[in-house]
Amino acid sequence: MSLLSLALALALAQSPTPCKSGERWVLLPFQPVALTTAEARQVEDAVRRAAEHTSGVCLEPRADTVAKVRARGGRIPGCVDAACRGAQAQALGAQRLVRGVALGVGGGRSVALTLVDREGLESHAVVALSGEGLPPGQEEARAREAFQELWKTHLSSAGAVKRPGSAWPTVLLAAGGVALAAGVGFGLAARNTEAVLSQGNAGCPGEGEAFRSCFTGRLREGQRQARTANVLMGAGALLGAGGAVFFVWELP
Repeated sequence: MSLLSLALALALAQSPTPCKSGERWVLLPFQPVALTTAEARQVEDAVRRAAEHTSGVCLEPRADTVAKVRARGGRIPGCVDAACRGAQAQALGAQRLVRGVALGVGGGRSVALTLVDREGLESHAVVALSGEGLPPGQEEARAREAFQELWKTHLSSAGAVKRPGSAWPTVLLAAGGVALAAGVGFGLAARNTEAVLSQGNAGCPGEGEAFRSCFTGRLREGQRQARTANVLMGAGALLGAGGAVFFVWELP
C-alpha cells in the first residue's frame, strides 16, 4: 500500500460515521443562568453523553455545531412560531434540534431542555440535577433522565397541534420555584439559629475566649442564613414574576 493510500485510509477511519437520512440531531451550546460558562458546559456535556447513548439518536459533533452557530453570528435566536422553529432545524441540517438552559439557583443545578423537530413541534423538560434533597454524585444519571423524559414527552405529543410558544416562561417559573423553596429552607434555618441565640448562651459550652468564639460563630451563621434566605426569596420572586410576564405576553 502506498503512503498516500495509507494516509487516506487512516483519515477515513478517524472521520465520524455520517448519520443516516432523517436521524441527525443537533444539540446547541447551553445558555447559563446563574452559572459560569464552564459549569453550563459540564451540564451540556452530561446531556450530550446521554443523547449519544440513546438508541436511534445520531448526534452531530459539538465542534460542527459550534462552527454552524458562529457562522450565523454566534447565536441562534429564539422563535415564536412553528414555521420559524422548523426552518431553523432544517437550516442546521437537523431532524431534531435540542436547546438547553443550565440553571444554578437554589444551591444546586437544574437543566431546562427544549426539543424541536422539522415541523416546529416543541417539547420541554425541566429536571433538577443536584441540590437539597437529592443524593450527591448523581448529576450524570439525572441528566440522562432529563433527556429521556424530553424524548418521551416529544413522542407522546407527536402529531398533536400545539400553540406556538417559548420555553422561557417554563424556565423562569421553574427557576423561581427552586429559588423560593431554597429561600424558605434557609429562612427556617435562620429562625432555628435565632431561637438558639435567644437562650443567652447560644448552646455554647465553657466560658472565656472559647465561649466568645463559639457565640460569635453562631451569630455569624445566623446572619449568613438570613442574608441567603433574603437573596433567594428575592431572586425567586423576580424569576417568578418574569415567567408570569412572559406567559401573559404569549397569550393569544
